[in-house]
Amino acid sequence: MSRRISVVVLLAGAVAVALAFVGIVWAAGTGTPDLGGPVVVTAAPAGKPAPSKPTPGTLDPVSTKRADPVKPPPPQRGGDDDDDDDEGDDD
Repeated sequence: MSRRISVVVLLAGAVAVALAFVGIVWAAGTGTPDLGGPVVVTAAPAGKPAPSKPTPGTLDPVSTKRADPVKPPPPQRGGDDDDDDDEGDDD
């Protein structure tokens, strides 16, 4: 009985591999993909020409204020830190 099951499993695997192979060949053999028509590039720009010198835009005023310094957090009060390895001793 176990031989029949192993033969069935081998046949099912072979069919699965064959279907996968056929699918790959079919996907690769469908022809060239449609990438659209040819792209035509002209020498003359369609819009207005770019200025020869860049014009400065309006800049945001630079802030001269300094930021508040970062303060460290206050120290923790002593007490049990709930570690089980110190048997309730304070830190």
